[in-house]
Amino acid sequence: MYKSFRLLLTLLIIWSLGCAAGQRAHRDRYLITADEIASVPQADTAWDLIRYLRPNLLDRDTRRTTGAAGGMPALVYINGSRSGFKHELKNISSAAIVEIKYIDGYEAGGKYGRDSAGGVFLITIK
Repeated sequence: MYKSFRLLLTLLIIWSLGCAAGQRAHRDRYLITADEIASVPQADTAWDLIRYLRPNLLDRDTRRTTGAAGGMPALVYINGSRSGFKHELKNISSAAIVEIKYIDGYEAGGKYGRDSAGGVFLITIK
């Protein structure tokens, strides 16, 4: 009985450690890191990077959401300065990008104003 209990306890500990390690490896669905950017050498622009790594982010601004205007284009900020709308992502070279972060319209509204109901792409470049 004692051996069975020890075995069960050992297996439970190993299982819980495996789950914790898996959680640490989980990527942020709204963040594209430098390591991920380096893994997509075929991407020429920010648009390409997002299309390869987080394609669902490119159409989030066209979804109609309860309480928010649907179809409002996402904004693009480069190193903290407003650059334009989502189509501007096609003009940003992927070679210069350090990080891409997306903020959904609900969260962005307080910081970036009503124009940000479609979300905001925050691009950090070198």
